[in-house]
Amino acid sequence: MADNEESKKNIPPYISYKTLIGFIDKMKVAMPSRIDRSLMGTMSGTMQAQLTNSLRFLNLITPNDLPTEKLTRLVNSEDNERQKVLREILKASYLFLFDNFDLQHATTHQLQERFIDAGASGDTVRKCMAFFMTAAKDSGIILSPHISRRRITGRLGRPRGRKTLSISDNQQFNGNETDIDRPKPGSVTWQQMLLSKFPSFDPAWPDDVKSKWFDGFKELMQLKGEFQQEKEKGE
Repeated sequence: MADNEESKKNIPPYISYKTLIGFIDKMKVAMPSRIDRSLMGTMSGTMQAQLTNSLRFLNLITPNDLPTEKLTRLVNSEDNERQKVLREILKASYLFLFDNFDLQHATTHQLQERFIDAGASGDTVRKCMAFFMTAAKDSGIILSPHISRRRITGRLGRPRGRKTLSISDNQQFNGNETDIDRPKPGSVTWQQMLLSKFPSFDPAWPDDVKSKWFDGFKELMQLKGEFQQEKEKGE
C-alpha cells in the first residue's frame, strides 16, 4: 500500500475535500512549524499519505512538509477573501485545467481525459474529479453545465477486449434482471438454484462492478455448459 501511495504523489488530490478543509481549519488556532503526520490524529496511514500528497500538490506545504505562504493565507482568510485565495491556489495547481482548456463549456468526458492525462486511473479519476468540482464550487470557479457528477466513472467508453456474451433465446438478458433458467415450481436443479442467487444486473453500477458481473456471469454459463455435456455423456 505504501508503494502504491508513493506512486501517486504527483496525482491531483483524490481525498474528500471536506477532509482537507477540516484539517486546514484546525490550524487557525496556531500555524504549526511543520505539517507532519503527528497532526493527523487517528487517520489511517493511507489517508495520512493522501492528505500529505494533496497539500503538496496544492503547494500548501514544501517537499520538507513546511507550511507555505499560500497555506498561511488560506488559514487566515475568511469569506470572500478565502474564496479568492482558494481560487488562486486551484488555478496555479491545476494548470492542465486552466491552460488551453475551456472549463465553462467542457463535457464530463473531456474533464475526465484531462485527469487521466495527469496520471489518474481507475476509480481515482472519479475521486480526483469529485475533489476538484467541490473545490471549484467553494472557490467560485464556474464549471460547464455539461459536467455532471452522475456521469463520472473510472473509465472512458467500454472496456477493451471484452467479448459479447452469446446467450440463447431461452437465456435472454433484458438489461435489468437475469432471466436465465429461473427455477420453475416443482422442478428445481442445483444449477437453477445457483443462477437464481446471481444478482440482477443494474446499468447504474460503476464500470468495474459491471465488469465483475459479466465475468461471474460468463463463468456460470461455462459451468452450466460443462455440466450439461457431462449429463449427456452419462445418458
